[in-house]
Amino acid sequence: MNTEKKYRFASMKNLLRSAIAFCLFSITFGCSTDFDVIAPYKEVIVINGLLDPLDSVNYVRVTKAFLGEGNVYQMAQVADSSYYADILDVKLERWYAGGFEDSVTMVRTTEIDRDSGAFSYPFQILYKTNVPILQDGSEYRIVVTNKQTGEKAYSKTKIVRDVHVNSPTPSDSIDLVSSYPAPTIVNFDAGANSAFVDMIIRFHYRDIDPNGVSTEKYVDWNFEDKDLSSSVVPYKFYKYNFFQMLGTNIPVRPGYTRRCDSLTLAKFPFEYILIAGSEDLQTYIQLNTPTSGVVQDRPMFTTVQNGLGLFSSRVLHSEYRFPNHNTQLSFDTISYVRDLNFEF
Repeated sequence: MNTEKKYRFASMKNLLRSAIAFCLFSITFGCSTDFDVIAPYKEVIVINGLLDPLDSVNYVRVTKAFLGEGNVYQMAQVADSSYYADILDVKLERWYAGGFEDSVTMVRTTEIDRDSGAFSYPFQILYKTNVPILQDGSEYRIVVTNKQTGEKAYSKTKIVRDVHVNSPTPSDSIDLVSSYPAPTIVNFDAGANSAFVDMIIRFHYRDIDPNGVSTEKYVDWNFEDKDLSSSVVPYKFYKYNFFQMLGTNIPVRPGYTRRCDSLTLAKFPFEYILIAGSEDLQTYIQLNTPTSGVVQDRPMFTTVQNGLGLFSSRVLHSEYRFPNHNTQLSFDTISYVRDLNFEF
């Protein structure tokens, strides 16, 4: 699985400040690492997934809540505590105007490794489909059935539609110079069913060592997410803030050069990643964002019936732009980046 697809599955802030991961056991059992089992075990299906109509493959994670005597963090490191054997039927249904249209069986896969953390890694089980997610007003319903026990959980979501970028237009190159001291503005329309938006500027370049070995790299500049007060969303940034961000994140390495042309997959240096998310996703993020207040307990939020988890929608819209001549010259003159040896 390539890193771009892994990034699209796992990120939401960065991509949205925290990956949508199965952490519900900590909500259920609090902060204690030891607890007493006070009731017989009941199967609880946990579903986490964000459908993206712009992605060629969509993934959903289906796990199970667990109980046991002892340290829950140690149990979480055992894959069998969270993952089902191959006994699940996971169907994605499409509904339109209240009527059932069609369904697809999602395929069990282990093709994406899990990052290190509280739960077992790198092995993880996901369910995927490459059937396009439509933006025609359809709603999608996921139905998970344990074929051995008959236990069933389900959830549904409206689909967040794609954003439309007003500026910079596809024909525009990035000009950070002529408008200064005014800010550079990225302006776009959010699609239907969006409750909030976000933006990342990803700057791509090639790191070339003294022996000519080239490695493609990037730096992300994360902006604040915004509630939608209107459908038109402007993001602003200033020239020197951008160059300071590059200088902070890219080390000076004598003998190295950085090139921004000939990037793979027809990429240009500037990538605008525009994010729009559903109301359910916004609620989930707000309830799981750390707080400095005295009251730390948060209500549990789930969109899943007869289970737990978050099943919703968001879009990740990417557009590439190349810097104009004056902006390229700034890489040689502005103190934050002039020692990084950028070439165009």
